[in-house]
Amino acid sequence: MPLGRPARISDDGGDFGSPLLGTRTEGARQRRLRTVLLLSGATTIATIVGAGYATMLIMVGLPEPSVLRPELRVVNAVWVPSYVLAGVLIGFGYATFTVHRALHWSGLDVPPTEREARRTLALPQRIYLFELFSWFLAAALFGLMYGSRDVQLVPKVVLVLAGVGLLTAGVCKVLAEFSLRPVTAIVLRTYHPTPKHQTLQARSLGLWFLGSGLPTAGVLMIALFALVGPEGMTVRGMAVSLCAVAGGGILSGVVLNLLGVTRVSSPVRSVIAAMRRVSEGRYDTEVVVYDGTSLGDLQSGFNAMADGLRERERVRDLYARQVGEQVARASIERDPELGGVEQTVAVIFIDLVGSTALAAERPATEVVDILNRFCSVVVAEVNSRGGLVNKFEGDAVLAIFGAPAALSDPAGAALSASRAMMRRLAREVPEVRAGCGVTYGTVVAGYVGAADRFEYTVIGDPVNEAARLSTYAKADPTVPWASGSAFDAAEPAERRRWREGPTEVLRGRSHPTWMFLARR
Repeated sequence: MPLGRPARISDDGGDFGSPLLGTRTEGARQRRLRTVLLLSGATTIATIVGAGYATMLIMVGLPEPSVLRPELRVVNAVWVPSYVLAGVLIGFGYATFTVHRALHWSGLDVPPTEREARRTLALPQRIYLFELFSWFLAAALFGLMYGSRDVQLVPKVVLVLAGVGLLTAGVCKVLAEFSLRPVTAIVLRTYHPTPKHQTLQARSLGLWFLGSGLPTAGVLMIALFALVGPEGMTVRGMAVSLCAVAGGGILSGVVLNLLGVTRVSSPVRSVIAAMRRVSEGRYDTEVVVYDGTSLGDLQSGFNAMADGLRERERVRDLYARQVGEQVARASIERDPELGGVEQTVAVIFIDLVGSTALAAERPATEVVDILNRFCSVVVAEVNSRGGLVNKFEGDAVLAIFGAPAALSDPAGAALSASRAMMRRLAREVPEVRAGCGVTYGTVVAGYVGAADRFEYTVIGDPVNEAARLSTYAKADPTVPWASGSAFDAAEPAERRRWREGPTEVLRGRSHPTWMFLARR
């Protein structure tokens, strides 16, 4: 299970919620260029669409009072397109210059200073204010131009340009926040604004105001204007006006709702995808935090949780390596208590021959390498058959089969493991020889020690018998030796691989042990 450096995860739309925004591995200069072009292009398109909608409302969408008069031909044919063209070009240039300058640190691939971080997070607001200023300037300028010919045109022109300007500026701000996600993610790694530079509630209220509030206010103003305004507005004219404003409101509502839903759903999707990976055991998961609201808190909160899970898994992995996977799992599933229970198990005790001479004749580092290779072979064969390596005792290893996890044939598993490890040791660790003894019987298995420091172990006569048998087996260290109890308890298929050996009274024991040797 991977427990190294956390791997960033993306949702279905990419690392930042959309493939348009690139990936976190993208180069610094490429990321900066992508951000500048995407932001400038998106806000410019929004401005052009807004200008077209405002022009349509003023010219034909709100037919009364009409601006299509001969005396206003110069304003309609020259000043309006000139201002729109100049506004689009200046807006594109301003957005490009401002963003490119504010993101200077991003192109250098260095973390931002606190000042640079604040400037980066403030970019959407700056774009919004510039856009708003441009539209309000247009409202004032064209209000004067049209009002100089007919004062009744002033409310119509000013209100349309101001309302569409608010809508366009809001859309530009949302698009700017979207375009800046990659650099916002970098900023939020080191800089955490308090309070948040924009709350989720403020976002939702702002989108409602732009997508629904303004169009509804426009419809109300048309109705009031028809009631208290000058005579001459026909039912047809009012119907056209209401359809134009309502149609624009529907379109803006759909667009802003989609943008708002995307701003919420993208961070949530990234967390959902990350949670799915964690549920599959992939604890190296990390979400890219690119949102400055409480949704960003959700993303960073998941990362904090994942950090805790990684640390817990690392501790569990280290614990399992210390005591064995079976003991670790049993300890986690139920609280361990001092004491033990009787269990019938098979025991392997394998001890190196001439380890003292080995340590005296070879450098310490080489001795450690030999012991590690020796233990690796033993552990691999024991684990592959469901056993547990219980102790490393210097140059000896104690393994048990049948505790704490039960096995259908613990004796057969131990006998098979002993044969396999002796064959592998002859090939892979030819520098040493070992005596290997296998026994079977009843032991007390459980936790021994003090309340604040204990270990899992097995105690009983089979353990002592296996140790003595391994010493006796050093007389022929090419094959493992087994007791009659282990041989009798094994399945017939495994017994056929062993032959009868001598019957001897092992050192320290009062009764003879019937021994068997593995067939070569």
